Amino acid sequence: MAAETQVLLNNEKKYIAKFFSDATESDVKKIDVSTLTWAKHTLTLSAASTEKFKIGEVITTGGAETFIVTDFTAGATTVTVVGWDNTNKKATAIDTGMSNSDAIVGAVSGTHTETVANSGAFTELDYNLLVTKIMWITNGLTVDVQWDGSTAETTIAELSGNGSWSMPGNEWPGIGVNATGDSGGVLGDIQFTTTGHASGDSYTVIMECKKQAAGYDVPQYEQNARLGFPVDFKLGNYP
Repeated sequence: MAAETQVLLNNEKKYIAKFFSDATESDVKKIDVSTLTWAKHTLTLSAASTEKFKIGEVITTGGAETFIVTDFTAGATTVTVVGWDNTNKKATAIDTGMSNSDAIVGAVSGTHTETVANSGAFTELDYNLLVTKIMWITNGLTVDVQWDGSTAETTIAELSGNGSWSMPGNEWPGIGVNATGDSGGVLGDIQFTTTGHASGDSYTVIMECKKQAAGYDVPQYEQNARLGFPVDFKLGNYP
């Protein structure tokens, strides 16, 4: 028996993946919304910033973890970042390997007086997806696709047989999260539960999700004007 996830697209606007399994599943997490690319995270500084971060610059913590700055206010005690693969120049899942007192070095702003203060425990943000398309084939079982929530989980769709549906337009923008409770940062994650599974049964589900700007975003380059940096919309910081 096997369960597989193949990511087909993961950029600043959409996440598309194919899910296959021939195993019995119960509340198996398929999409962790906080790990998707361009998921914003709040990095806490050891004190109010005396140097400025440039929006869109690469910052490194402890000489190892790299991020892209997506938002910053001069004198703030936090900076908003997304995960960044500096070797391949693309957004990636956030790296939580940093430790308290790790040095922070900006590719533009240089070494900062303030250091890391939250030791990999990024402040939780609201990560919100809309489910916009689903295609499925089920063989002998039913798949309950659910929004996760620590208080109450809710069903997005219950899939049997085969079929597809799409919500691409303004009249039907997509299915938003209506689960409740975010203990452990699970609200809005997507999980699958199967019923009626027997030997040889399986499913294949392809799902498209739209990322909402509150939790996912590219750098707000225009804000560099008030920080004293040129607004250059640097290429390479975009997928």
